Amino acid sequence: MSPRGALPFALPLALALTAPGEAPGQPFPADVRSALDDAVELYRRVRAEQLVFATDPNERYEVVVGRFIFERADDGMLFNIGDEAFELEAGREGGLGSGEPWGPFPLPVRNRRLHDGERGGLDASSCRSCHFVGGPDGGGAPSQVALLRGDGRHLDAATVRDAPHVMGLGYIELAARRLERQINRRADIAREQAVSIGMPVPAQLVADGVDFGEIIAQPDGTFDMAGLRGISPDLRLRPFGHKGRHRTLVALADEALQIHHGIQSDSRRQTRADDPSYWLGDGPPFDPDDDGVEREASAAQAVLLASYLSMLGVPRVGPPSDPALAFAWSRGRALLESVGCTGCHRESLRLDGYETTHTARGDDPFSHTLDLSEAGQDPIPHRLDFTPDDEGFVDAAVPIFAFTDLRRHDLGPGLAEPTPEVLPDGGGEVPGAVWLTRSLWGLADTGPYLHDGRAPTVHDAIEWHGGEAAESRDAYRALPEADRAALRLFLMSLTRNPTLLVE
Repeated sequence: MSPRGALPFALPLALALTAPGEAPGQPFPADVRSALDDAVELYRRVRAEQLVFATDPNERYEVVVGRFIFERADDGMLFNIGDEAFELEAGREGGLGSGEPWGPFPLPVRNRRLHDGERGGLDASSCRSCHFVGGPDGGGAPSQVALLRGDGRHLDAATVRDAPHVMGLGYIELAARRLERQINRRADIAREQAVSIGMPVPAQLVADGVDFGEIIAQPDGTFDMAGLRGISPDLRLRPFGHKGRHRTLVALADEALQIHHGIQSDSRRQTRADDPSYWLGDGPPFDPDDDGVEREASAAQAVLLASYLSMLGVPRVGPPSDPALAFAWSRGRALLESVGCTGCHRESLRLDGYETTHTARGDDPFSHTLDLSEAGQDPIPHRLDFTPDDEGFVDAAVPIFAFTDLRRHDLGPGLAEPTPEVLPDGGGEVPGAVWLTRSLWGLADTGPYLHDGRAPTVHDAIEWHGGEAAESRDAYRALPEADRAALRLFLMSLTRNPTLLVE
């Protein structure tokens, strides 16, 4: 378990000797003392790492791991190593940067905020540097937007992306796999029927109430995909990225290492070897980004980061304690549904279980499996409602309250980009106006909003919605100001557990 202990409330001074309002010398409550001890231990560990970083560069990269670590570390140790890797300030000797060989007199790595196509740039030296707004593993500030997939020279050629928070991603991946299994099961049944009877068979792809449209299975085993909605034609659900770019956390981490830090893992080198100039660079096979550092990270590095991300706790709903505000908050939740926002921002999705597997790609593939019911950081989702539905059925699945349907939607010309986004795994392309429904949990702590951070407030974000969301936007506009405020009050209760840090 992470030493970054989460509290049910925030402490104004981490190193205080007494709790607020208590007499001098009176001890903290046991749970507060435990969290404070954990936070102090984390502080000491970080300080020790900083000393090592400053004095012994050969020891800086102990968190750049090989597969052996997964055979020796328990889940708690794995989380801590992943946490350190997430916060590691990389340097040249670890492969940071690209296109600048060391030579006899190595120069400092040059920042390249404007990315050069799929090769990336250099816009961060650690994951934490852009994921800390609102606390550890949070979002990015307005000045930290990433300028992706451009030409390396012109700002208007770049794709602008706001850094989202990364809490609860392991459970998002599990929920996506459940939806994917359901829609593929329906498609397989329709195909078997079409082949059997020799006639086209339609299949409505609805999973847990999320409608992905209709496909028609043909007698030859193919599908007519004209009626498909919100998912790629391969029927693989990609829950990560503003447009639904990646299917797994491993793929997300593997790409992020290169495009943000210039650190190319073995798995990325090997899986992109068919077109290295486009994906990697023009250097030699073991150093395609031509920075003088060969084999910068093993395939296990992305699995380590994916495991760490999957173990992070979920955000929570924090209703106000003031009775008047609590009443407005309750009304705001009802209004969110009445204006139609929950048509896309569905309150809950479900998990079939807590077991998740992360698999490295490339010539040396391996997998690591976690049980998030035991390895996960608090808060962990739990099944609390055992009430049967109208037909007497009790769903054994575990709900997560992420406020998303994990579907893509057309949000109109106001949010459209000039070119489609080509998916890196052969899943086709996503049109400029089409976006994955963003999870709203953690919203209160992770502004600015929308894919490029253009919206400083929740109100502004709602106003930018168009296309399929235009009707809901207009319904919001038509509300009296008091009701709009109540709706926003509810949205701003989608927060996170406060975390005790000593820095």
